[in-house]
Amino acid sequence: MPVLDSISEAAGLNPRMRHRLSTQEHHGLGSEGPGVCPQQRFTEAAPEEIRNQTNPVEANYQNLEAGRSFFHTDAQPTACKVCHGPGGNGLGMMARGLNPPPRNFSCNETMKDISDGQLFWIIKNGSQGTGMPPYKLNLKDNEIWQIILYLRQFSSSK
Repeated sequence: MPVLDSISEAAGLNPRMRHRLSTQEHHGLGSEGPGVCPQQRFTEAAPEEIRNQTNPVEANYQNLEAGRSFFHTDAQPTACKVCHGPGGNGLGMMARGLNPPPRNFSCNETMKDISDGQLFWIIKNGSQGTGMPPYKLNLKDNEIWQIILYLRQFSSSK
């Protein structure tokens, strides 16, 4: 099933009716607001050697821009903002159909306790019991690190 069809279906629409989504919903803009904060989560811990890794990608404009592009449009099977929202608040257009809700990257209280390595592990492998799919077949490790560099901009936790 094409990604846009699955998004329409999750939003409660027949895929053939996706044109009835508002422009904001159709493009994955989601809702504004603070999102759930703090956010309790019981995701599987990454293996220690990965969990303790720091982001090896240099914090420069090129890497930040690449991370932004993946977050907003380029990541496949779906861009991160569709669930996490364009401001990383966890209120993307798909959020209302997900339990638990998507991670709120703008919540300092939550993000301060999540290592770069843990984020890498979750993005790469997905998170069982949540709506987070694995991206290991679609994104290179370097691209995942670029996304992490970008999403850290949503909070002042790191």
